[in-house]
Amino acid sequence: MTERLLDKIGKLLAQAEGTDNEHEADAFVTRAQELATTYAVDLEMARARQAARRLRAADEAFEQRKLVIGERGKRGNRQLVVLYLLVAQTNDVMVNVANDSTFVLGFGYPADLDVVEQLWASLATQMASAAAWRLRAGEHRAEGVASVSWRLSFYEGWMHAVQLRLQAARARALRAHDASEPSGSGALVLREKAHRVREFHDRASEARGSWRGARSDRRVSGSAWHAGERDGQLARLGEPELRDRRALG
Repeated sequence: MTERLLDKIGKLLAQAEGTDNEHEADAFVTRAQELATTYAVDLEMARARQAARRLRAADEAFEQRKLVIGERGKRGNRQLVVLYLLVAQTNDVMVNVANDSTFVLGFGYPADLDVVEQLWASLATQMASAAAWRLRAGEHRAEGVASVSWRLSFYEGWMHAVQLRLQAARARALRAHDASEPSGSGALVLREKAHRVREFHDRASEARGSWRGARSDRRVSGSAWHAGERDGQLARLGEPELRDRRALG
């Protein structure tokens, strides 16, 4: 079940990357998130129905998984962490963050962690590429803003737009599920699931204190933020290619 899910999501993301039609691209990424949400609801219902003899696909163990973000002190690490956080939140994964923003720890079901990592990798690549294109065009020079500061403001706007899109896709998937299964609330099912994930996180986590990077950077460039927001609304997702993140300088 999990392999088929990831295969479908991968194909949708590849289709989004391969089209020049912005409306088609948006439809593909929306469908990918809706599919992930619907799968999460169905899996939770399977767990509840199989209290005594659970389906093999539903009897997944919780997992803690580490994802390296970048080298210590590298500008842009905070934004990549925030991007991971917003994707994780949309897909029922709890997160711990290193104090220096060099890595994150995801807590949840393996299938959810797979989806989060795939979506995050694609989004990180697209965000970096979109900013690099605008910087090469000299948009920061026209405003008289340093390239690093301009890029970070761009990232903030980009992530804001993508977060709204993922949340909207999740909400649509829940509405569609409830329309087909009026006897059960998808939102309630996922709340119960989130409670169990939090309990696992509380047992397994060794984190102390809070991540200081959670607060957004000051918006240095309004035009960069709005440019990021526009590009984020049209983000095309493709197969994750972490090597392309070298554009994050």
